[in-house]
Amino acid sequence: MKKSRIINIINNDNNYSIEIATLIKRQLIQYDYLVSEKYNPDAELNISIGGDGSFLRSLRLNDFPDIPIIGINTGNLGFYPELSPKDIENFAVDYSNGNYSVNKLQLIQCEICSEEVISTVFALNDIAIKGDQTKTIHLDVFIDYNHLQTISGDGVIISTPMGSSAYNYSAGGSLVYPALSTLQVTPIAPLNSNAYRCLASSVIVPPDLHIIIVPEYKYIEKVVFSLDGEQMNFEKVTHANFFVSKKFINMVSMGTFNYWKVIKEKFL
Repeated sequence: MKKSRIINIINNDNNYSIEIATLIKRQLIQYDYLVSEKYNPDAELNISIGGDGSFLRSLRLNDFPDIPIIGINTGNLGFYPELSPKDIENFAVDYSNGNYSVNKLQLIQCEICSEEVISTVFALNDIAIKGDQTKTIHLDVFIDYNHLQTISGDGVIISTPMGSSAYNYSAGGSLVYPALSTLQVTPIAPLNSNAYRCLASSVIVPPDLHIIIVPEYKYIEKVVFSLDGEQMNFEKVTHANFFVSKKFINMVSMGTFNYWKVIKEKFL
């Protein structure tokens, strides 16, 4: 299929990001690309300029599009944005010549069920369920419709393999290689006492099994969902159903994506 030669540039409001967006736009115009002034769903490429937060936000705001995406890092960590500002001179020519690869990244899908409606949400890294404010919450965890345990603490994280190095890792979860299609369940600050017994480690679940989280009845109006770090409130939640989505993200890499090299450089 012929490419549209339309490219979307999505940047945050940081002055440096705006400067880099202007530079990359000039480069692309020299190679006869049309840089859209507004987000164009017919574009052949999305370029996110900012940090990891900007990268994740650009996906969420545009409903996790099929359009391939690459990031230019003007933030701090830069796990997802592969390019640095010094790479933009070579980017346009390498992209024009087809010197890149596209990696498919798994999404997590969640059906948040309330007494009145079912809301479907997606995330690239993780979805966390927490109690309102700083209160302890009690959550029943079911895997493949079997009750595993009641987790009492600050909440629980359901993460993808790519997201395993984010909030999940900070909460004591395991790193999972991205080629594995799994979900990981990790308790957040679980209580362990004579009154409560919680998982001491995370649980890794294969893609054909659903994970169901049920808040105890007295907490259904006090459940907070965090989608890739963005907080969303849902009223009267009865349960949440998590599974590997059939949707995925097409992430462009200008070289060979080396997961362990990125992990070592960014985290270890």
